[in-house]
Amino acid sequence: MKRFEFVFFILFILLPFLLLNYGRWIDATEKPVKSDIIVCLGGGTYLRLIKSKELLDEGFSNRNIVLLLGEAGYNERYAEKNFPDLPRVVEERPKNTIEEIRFIKQYMKKHQYKSALIVTDPTHSRRVRLLCSLIPSGDVTQKFHIISSGVKWWNAECYWCNKRSRELVESETIRILYTLIFSGYLRYGTAGTQF
Repeated sequence: MKRFEFVFFILFILLPFLLLNYGRWIDATEKPVKSDIIVCLGGGTYLRLIKSKELLDEGFSNRNIVLLLGEAGYNERYAEKNFPDLPRVVEERPKNTIEEIRFIKQYMKKHQYKSALIVTDPTHSRRVRLLCSLIPSGDVTQKFHIISSGVKWWNAECYWCNKRSRELVESETIRILYTLIFSGYLRYGTAGTQF
């Protein structure tokens, strides 16, 4: 009984600390560094595309290319209207984050790229980083840097204060747990995006 009380006491003490710092943990974004390509993940808003264009304009792509993935049709239409000269490759076959990361790794391997800036929302970034580490590519030298799309509603210090960020953190937590539970499939599964 004393062991149970001790564990409960420790959890009671640590839980507020963990919850208060959870926003900083789930936000796995970093400052951009010069990389071969810039990748704009689908499923978000135009902010991902706008941030990708800013990174390109600031000289963060060695190959001067933005790869638009997944639900990229609306981003492609936005780019045609607002950034017609944006050098881009559009690939809509990946339908979820797992397929997007597989595609990025295969695309980089095919073109002998070693590094990528992946632009996504902060709440999505921890799972993207996790998938980058779990999905094999056959090239251990590939480097991935996760960059924030710059959404205004995100605050890692008090994510629970904003309904949208709170709901996205809850949703991503479930997806992260699912990813961890089925990580063996990601490492050894044969399904993947083909060129």
